[in-house]
Amino acid sequence: MLLKPQSLAAAAAVLALVVFGFRPWSNHAENGAWWLAPSAAWAGQLHNAIEQAQQRGFSCREHFVHVLAAGSQATSSSTSTLFVAGNRYRRDSYELGDLRESQWYVHGPEGLTCTSVRYDDNTYTVTNDPNAKASDESPMARLEGLARRLEEAGRRVGTTRIAGRHAVEFEIAAKKLDAQDDEAMVHVWLDQTTKMPLKITYRFATPGGLAEIVAMTLVQDQFEWHTTLPANAFEPQIPAGFTKAQAN
Repeated sequence: MLLKPQSLAAAAAVLALVVFGFRPWSNHAENGAWWLAPSAAWAGQLHNAIEQAQQRGFSCREHFVHVLAAGSQATSSSTSTLFVAGNRYRRDSYELGDLRESQWYVHGPEGLTCTSVRYDDNTYTVTNDPNAKASDESPMARLEGLARRLEEAGRRVGTTRIAGRHAVEFEIAAKKLDAQDDEAMVHVWLDQTTKMPLKITYRFATPGGLAEIVAMTLVQDQFEWHTTLPANAFEPQIPAGFTKAQAN
């Protein structure tokens, strides 16, 4: 289950103010190169794009890449597909391509309710966190938080292509804001035309005890923006015959 990145997302989205290599903003605005303007322009572009996607939603793929002590990398066999619209979201988890689990998250007056269906043992659980706030938990809210922080920080790495699209890469280092923080590092690639994320990576050191794995990177890619998600995409679907299990 990809729970660690949720707690890391806010911390890893802390940006350091490193803006370099640009000429006056007005020149770049005329040429359409918004990424060469001051960081306030990056924030504004991403914030406006997220507002447009707020109601219609988006989906993306998630997977982990492990950095081994020897320096090599290994991609996890587990992947997830995340569906988001407003403060509602769903995560489908796969193992070697087979659907293993679906989790539906719904914010309401009683807090955050999570319904989890496991297809490998035909069980489901329902949990509630009355203290959870949509502004802290939802993936859309975290994207909005990232947009707000772009004005405060962010090192522009350069331009590249992601999935055939022209993109601008930005780097985010937690230590640039707090020297006592860990080595968390975020890279985000924004579409030059739509200003929406095409790819986001969260790299963080692993806790003690994982001798063979020294760092992990959560990769979010294959973003689909401005798509109309089915009305029932965020309604828990419990298959007939599944039994309710005790939540951990």
